[in-house]
Amino acid sequence: MLGKFVISAALGCSVFFAAALAHDPKVVMPGEGKPVAVPFHPTTLLLSENENEGGLSFFEFRVPPKTPAAPPHIHEAEDEFFYVVSGEMSFLDRDKVVVGGPGTFLALTRNNLHAFWNHSDEETAMLVAASKGNFEKFFDEVAMAVQAEKPASAEAMGALIGKTAAARGITIRMDAVPDEAKALYFAQ
Repeated sequence: MLGKFVISAALGCSVFFAAALAHDPKVVMPGEGKPVAVPFHPTTLLLSENENEGGLSFFEFRVPPKTPAAPPHIHEAEDEFFYVVSGEMSFLDRDKVVVGGPGTFLALTRNNLHAFWNHSDEETAMLVAASKGNFEKFFDEVAMAVQAEKPASAEAMGALIGKTAAARGITIRMDAVPDEAKALYFAQ
């Protein structure tokens, strides 16, 4: 009898915990989502890591023409996934540059150097996902730091972002900017 009770109690607890961890489905229509105060380009949070069991964050990035987006960097705690919806984007994948148009997918995983920038004459839209690692909080921290310190130059902005990134296990490597992107990242 005790064995039946223990099994029944264990099953009941697992059902309770499964229900407690479940998340409701979410539909985000065009124009919805949460704007994120990213100083690089317009960004919208579509799904927070707290809204799914996998801990994934999904963003829409809209990168204006001839704009640097993310400088070369390495994540210790998360993987990033990119899907180009419209336009064309250049990506640094370790030591090679890949140019992708609509339908291009990249998995730029942790501990690998990567970057992206819009070299084209039109806006690029991308769906970007990040795995567990609280990456979405990085954007909030950068926005708060920029608002508090109000950097007066691109160099000061870069230093502020680098400091915030380092605290999150993200190493920025400006020495790795490819030749074809230097005019965007180091504009005079």
